[in-house]
Amino acid sequence: MFEFWDRKVNQGVYFFIKKSIQREQLTLAVSGVKKMSRVAVIKVEDYQEESVKEAIIKGMRLLGLKEGFFKDKQVLLKPNFLAPSPVERAVCSHPAVIGAVAATTAEMGGVVKAGDSPGLGSVFKVAQSCGASQVLENLGVPLVSFEEPVEVKFPQGRICRSFPLARPVVETDMIISLARLKTHNLTRYTGAVKNLYGCISGRHKAAFHLRYNSVEHFSQMLADLLGLIPPALSVVDGIVSMEGPGPRAGNPRFTGFMVISEDAVAADAAACSLVGIDPEKILHLKYAGEMGYGIHKINQLELVGDSPLELKVKNFKQASGTSIIVKGFNHPLVARILRNLFVPIPDIIPEKCRGCSVCADRCPPGVISMEKKAYINQNGCIRCYCCQELCPHEAIRLKRSFRLFKD
Repeated sequence: MFEFWDRKVNQGVYFFIKKSIQREQLTLAVSGVKKMSRVAVIKVEDYQEESVKEAIIKGMRLLGLKEGFFKDKQVLLKPNFLAPSPVERAVCSHPAVIGAVAATTAEMGGVVKAGDSPGLGSVFKVAQSCGASQVLENLGVPLVSFEEPVEVKFPQGRICRSFPLARPVVETDMIISLARLKTHNLTRYTGAVKNLYGCISGRHKAAFHLRYNSVEHFSQMLADLLGLIPPALSVVDGIVSMEGPGPRAGNPRFTGFMVISEDAVAADAAACSLVGIDPEKILHLKYAGEMGYGIHKINQLELVGDSPLELKVKNFKQASGTSIIVKGFNHPLVARILRNLFVPIPDIIPEKCRGCSVCADRCPPGVISMEKKAYINQNGCIRCYCCQELCPHEAIRLKRSFRLFKD
């Protein structure tokens, strides 16, 4: 098994390099040669410890992972710890999944840590709220903060050539992306690839939202990030997913499966397909596939395990946020008009707002002010939906303005 990246230190800056692998992938992409990615699709009916661990082991076996895959490697588990939330809300990674992967990785010889940079609250507070802290403590797996940044160069990036990664990310040998299948009002779907955004340290994530303030640019940045830190393994938890206005205010829904792959893009493409989301419309998957960082086309996936037809979910409610309808219109005036017509804006629900100021504190362009209730200056809003994503009271909805000229 090849190393996913080599680490070099130069004046305190770490460089992750996979040049030979990327050259091969890009050559295949350009030449049109089809490259298959194997994805294990496992039916899982509950979060019982034995059921989940059995599914993880089965998935790894189906992928053909050798017993020494993690042997003597520093392995960082990257769960989705968005914000403090009870486990039944399906906002964060489920502790049973985190525990099963941690235990299996350790049994295969890996030295395991877990960490994240939540959008709201500390990693310790979020892990405590969803029940992950006790599971990790019982397994002897340390939980680490992602606050200290290390600037990492990525000259191959199409749009982003430098990332402020958290030090634990830089200093690990392998990353395992532990994602919860959820809708997302900006990117439409969040899973194994989008989960890596939490590897960016602390409040630098807000700065990135401001810098890459269209869904196209933000999605390209996510594809670049994947190219820099590709997970050794990706697990998408679709046992209970989130539908509707995700990634925090949506509704939990039992969907009954788990997806596992060495290819994060392929894992997401398979998960999307199972809930009726077209992977071609998830821009960060599309861009990553075009750049050779994974396979996003369903007909190029080798699905192994349980029958996808039997696991297919009907009438899964998608997010109502960003539309990609403006993509392809080069004239800035046309693109602006279409954006204002079709891309929703965040709107405060006065009766739900409690004046907690979370939205104002986390707004990348700083256009939310607080009096008794929050107020959004729509003229400066970049429609990143961080406010809606992080509001603990679900007091922000998305609505279409239908104005030709707004920003």
